[in-house]
Amino acid sequence: MPPQAPLEPLGHSLLLDDGDLVVRGGGLAEVRGLANLVQALTLRLLTPYGSDRCDHRYGLSAGAAFTHPGGSRVLKDLLRLEIVRTLAADPRVREVAEVTFTEDPAVRVLTVRVLVEALDGRTTALTAEVEA
Repeated sequence: MPPQAPLEPLGHSLLLDDGDLVVRGGGLAEVRGLANLVQALTLRLLTPYGSDRCDHRYGLSAGAAFTHPGGSRVLKDLLRLEIVRTLAADPRVREVAEVTFTEDPAVRVLTVRVLVEALDGRTTALTAEVEA
């Protein structure tokens, strides 16, 4: 029997590329460690809150922020709070250290960049587009 790989505290999963499973060498590719955490947190941000049939508390609730009265600053403040709530719900996240936005005024899409500290002390960044 081959030796088992040591447990990865940040988990492992199937590798996704733009939402599709990746096939390598005739099998499904896996992702482990920090790369797995980044993939999982990005999926949290891209999943509308309440749309996961297995966990209705999973995902990002961004719609209300885009319809709230106020300008760009209020929108970003509301989104920042929601992003921190969403990512901090993952037990592998010790801290959401920074949330920054880049916006294109021509469309209602914000690119968010988030720095997170993982439970094992490593820091990583993830990027996602958030829209109404």
